[in-house]
Amino acid sequence: MEPETELSLVAASVCRLEKLELEERTGGGAFKQVFRVRDTAGSHWALKIVKFNDPHTDARTMREVEALSKCDHPNIARLHKADTHTCEGERFRFIMEEYLSGGTLGQRLETRGLMSSEQARRLGAPLIDAIAHVAELGLVHRDIKPANIMFRDAETPVLVDFGIARDLSATSLTLDWQPRGPGTPYYAAPEQLCNEKRLISWRTDQFALGVVLSLCRFGWHPYQHPNEPHLSAQTVARVAQRGHRRPEAPLEFQRAGLPCLDRMTRAWPVERFRRPLDLIEQWRQQGG
Repeated sequence: MEPETELSLVAASVCRLEKLELEERTGGGAFKQVFRVRDTAGSHWALKIVKFNDPHTDARTMREVEALSKCDHPNIARLHKADTHTCEGERFRFIMEEYLSGGTLGQRLETRGLMSSEQARRLGAPLIDAIAHVAELGLVHRDIKPANIMFRDAETPVLVDFGIARDLSATSLTLDWQPRGPGTPYYAAPEQLCNEKRLISWRTDQFALGVVLSLCRFGWHPYQHPNEPHLSAQTVARVAQRGHRRPEAPLEFQRAGLPCLDRMTRAWPVERFRRPLDLIEQWRQQGG
C-alpha cells in the first residue's frame, strides 16, 4: 500500500472514532499528511496524521505537540487535540489544530506579488509578537518561512508547524556531530545551519522572520548575491563577515522605512536585537 493511501485510511479511521467528517487532504508527504475535517457542530479542523516511522520522528512529533500545547497567542495555531491511534495493527499519531482558511503567505506572494512597505510592517508586527511569545516559553520555532505562515482570515497571520521546534530546556534531538541542523536552508540562520547549538536562541527565529519579510517587500534574500547562486552555502559561511551581503540591502531597508530588517538579518546572533521587546519597540517606531 502506498504511504499516502495508508495515511488517508488512517485519517478516515480517526474520523469515525472522533465523529468527524473527512473532507479533503490539504498537504503533507509520505509519513505525514494533513486533512481538513469537520465536527458535528460544523467547525473545521486540520487533522495531521503521522506514521510511527522511527523513534526520532516520534520524538520530534511529541516535541511539536508539547510546544503547541504551551503556546497561547492569537498569531500561533491553536492545538485542539493530540493522541495515538491504532489502525490495522499499526500505531499512528494524530494532531488536530485549528483550520486556517486564508492560505499560506507563500500562496499570497504568488498571486498578489510583492508587498508595500506598509503591508510588510503590518505583517511583521504580529509575527514578531508571536516569536516573542515563543521565546518567553523557552522555545525556538526554527522553521519560519512563507509556507509556515498562514492566515486565519484576510488579515491575521498565524505561525504554524512546530515540527522542528527546539525546547531550550530539553536535550537536543539533533546529534552534535551532524554538520547541519534541521531547517529550511533558504530561511534558516547561520548558527542553525551550522548546528551550533550554543548559539541557537530566539535570535535564530528573528533572522528567519527578517528573511521572510525581506522576501515579501523586495523579492530577494539579504544574502542572495547575483554572482553566487548557492545561497545556503553563503549563509553557512557567513559571507557577510567578508563583505558579501547583498550590497544594496541596508540602503534599501532604510529607504523602505524598514531599517529593522538590517539588524534582524545580521550573520552573527550577537549583532541582532538582543531582546524581543527591543525588536518590538523598534518595529513600531520605524517608518515614521
